[in-house]
Amino acid sequence: MRVQFFLYLVLTCIFSFRVNLGFTMPPTNPADSLQQALYTHAQRDTVRVQLLNKLGRVYFTSDPGKTTLYATEALRLSDSLQYVEGTILATRNLALVENTRGNLDKQMDMTLSALRLAEKNGQLHMTGILNNDIGNILIEQNNPVQALPYLKHSLKIKKQLNEQTEIAKTLNNIGSCYMQLQKLDSALYFLRESERLKLSMGNTQGLGFTYENMGLIYMQKGEYETSQQYLEKSMGYYKAAENQAGIGKTWLNLAKVNTLLQHYAIAAGQLEEAARVNVSQKNAKNEMIYYQYLAQLDSSRGDYITALRHYNTYTSLKEKYFAVEKALSIANTREKYESEKRQRENHLLKAAQQIHLSTIHQQRILVAVCAFLLLILLVITVMLYRLYKRQQELYRQLNSKNEEVSQQNRIIMEQNVKLGSLNQVKDKIFSVISHDLRSPLAILEGMLFLLRDRKMSTEEFRTFADDLWRDMKNTAYMMDNLLNWASSQMKGIRIKPDEFEFTGMVRREIELLQSLARQKEVTLTHHLQQPVTVFADPDMMKLVLRNLISNAIKFTPGGGNIEVLAHIKGTYLEICVQDNGVGIPDKDQHKVFSNIYYSMPGTRHEKGCGLGLPLSKDFVELNKGAIWFHSEPGVTSFCFTIPLSEEDANQQGHLARKKKLIS
Repeated sequence: MRVQFFLYLVLTCIFSFRVNLGFTMPPTNPADSLQQALYTHAQRDTVRVQLLNKLGRVYFTSDPGKTTLYATEALRLSDSLQYVEGTILATRNLALVENTRGNLDKQMDMTLSALRLAEKNGQLHMTGILNNDIGNILIEQNNPVQALPYLKHSLKIKKQLNEQTEIAKTLNNIGSCYMQLQKLDSALYFLRESERLKLSMGNTQGLGFTYENMGLIYMQKGEYETSQQYLEKSMGYYKAAENQAGIGKTWLNLAKVNTLLQHYAIAAGQLEEAARVNVSQKNAKNEMIYYQYLAQLDSSRGDYITALRHYNTYTSLKEKYFAVEKALSIANTREKYESEKRQRENHLLKAAQQIHLSTIHQQRILVAVCAFLLLILLVITVMLYRLYKRQQELYRQLNSKNEEVSQQNRIIMEQNVKLGSLNQVKDKIFSVISHDLRSPLAILEGMLFLLRDRKMSTEEFRTFADDLWRDMKNTAYMMDNLLNWASSQMKGIRIKPDEFEFTGMVRREIELLQSLARQKEVTLTHHLQQPVTVFADPDMMKLVLRNLISNAIKFTPGGGNIEVLAHIKGTYLEICVQDNGVGIPDKDQHKVFSNIYYSMPGTRHEKGCGLGLPLSKDFVELNKGAIWFHSEPGVTSFCFTIPLSEEDANQQGHLARKKKLIS
């Protein structure tokens, strides 16, 4: 293994030497010539702004600190000169620095700000580049679906401007998108197109990103030797470009590949290189990945104790990373709100100042006129009358401005209320994800980890399979409720009523939930024989049925019975889900349909998020129905009504009139 690692280092050095000789950057350093030009050009004009931005762009991969200094000076100078293009480029450079530090939310805010400014001022070239940047950020946030529209819009603009170098970059990012979407053949197509363009133009500086993505794709395909070759190519180009962030990521990926190839000594050396690079980068995400790969390497070598210790470190860093991301997101939101509030206050102060200055100016004119016309009494009387009328007009304007200020204050208060409501929705979502959803996933992850490393036999795993399946099923239903609730809170509920056959829906839902009932040895039956057509939103009714039946299964012990009953009452269909479970305590019954989000564990410790029943109540009432329940120890029934279809309702009314005539 040591010989292999030595040979690998020799080959890497040879490859880097070849890259420096003939394939990548020219022997001259562009940073030196730019610094010399900046030193000789001391005049504070747009030329100096351009030099500062170019220097910042050159240094952002090798020395982000210098980029921050140059970009900050460029931003201040551009603002003073009202130089829009300089402001856009400086803001983008500062955003790229945040990317090297792993602050993706902050990078997104700054890039969006630059994009709005570019679009407003018709900067088509920068609009294409910034759309590409946003797509790249969304890729790093594992959100390829949202990234693709930005990248395709960027590609369209760049093709319109015939910018071959920029087209190659966007093709590379589209390939990354498809790689995250597991469309590996499509990803390779776009990456090879990007490679072809870069090689045809001699633009080898960006090939590091392309070959890194190709290496990751072949790793996913299980072609580890091919993956290693592309990652080594990527390393050579990153080193030639002094791209420290790229070098750190590639060391990590090479270590993972060599672990899979069982080249453990080489992998260990590459992980040490990755850790050394990250000392200067201080990238929290790379540090987290480092401990994850180190745990996998220790596990592959059979050192399970060290693997567990490194895995625990990875888990701790992962929780800390996401906590920091959440805190940054909250801080950014608060900062935006405070900034907008200050801007509104400044506008109000300026308006008040203008009114005050106008009043003073008018008063000075009137005093001068009065002093000049003191000799003539009639003229003085006329001027005093005009002064009085003018003051009345000023008072009216001042009152009008005060009313406008009051209106703006009311708008601000309403926005504060909306922001508080959205924060509650966000806190609820984070609470459910962190406490109720992460637990079963963590258990499953741990068991799969043991199974993969053969620390648990297949027979032992099967003994837990039923419990795992039930927990994951409950988690899936909980996630459905959470997503529907979050959508209703943030976007409002959109109802799409239609006529549909309700008995078939009940049968299908019961068939879906029978396996869950059998897991708990609970008998689940229904008494709906005749088809009944109702007029309601089918998706909402499906969720209401699923919530009520799954709740009944959750709180019914083994050997219990659950029945689904239905009766036609007038122009409504009444549906009841009845069980002989534990029931709901009297002291908690007022919480069931409230916004307290009441939840308690089931008979086998099943968890819930407390959103199912309030959401069901909203859905039933939106469909012009009613919902209620009756509970005591040993028997609980949840009932709701929905309108019959027009045809069935007319038929029921005809039958009722016929009975009345006969009687």
